[in-house]
Amino acid sequence: MPGDSSCLICRKQAGKEVAPPGGYLYEGRYFAICHAPRDIGTPGTMIIESRRHFLDFGEMKSVEGADLTGLLKKLFPAIKQTTQAERVYSLAMMDGVPHFHLWLVPWKKDEPLRGVTYLASEHRLSSTEEVEQTVRSVKRAFERPQGS
Repeated sequence: MPGDSSCLICRKQAGKEVAPPGGYLYEGRYFAICHAPRDIGTPGTMIIESRRHFLDFGEMKSVEGADLTGLLKKLFPAIKQTTQAERVYSLAMMDGVPHFHLWLVPWKKDEPLRGVTYLASEHRLSSTEEVEQTVRSVKRAFERPQGS
């Protein structure tokens, strides 16, 4: 798909930037899903990136919105199952990278911070191997037929 050569996400999806840790666990017509970078995510923090270059929900086509809804219905349970999270926070700001991308951040019941305070706190995974293992686990759960 055509993109913006000045956009990090467009370049990453075109293979012109370093691949996300663990690679893309899903690459569809409208969206791709990858794990957050190791230095700013917790295990299971996934990012849904639009394939088409646009900024926010207001610029999203109806077919993209429908596809995103289907992906979220599969991805939320996959993240919860894999990480033992009680909740999955979603966050879309497009401030640092002006390209639609939605962060899904698992939150565990024993985590003392909640909500915005939790999202704003420092997160870091211990290793690239931890990210790769998490991606494989989330991918298996994501690809499992719903209801099984």
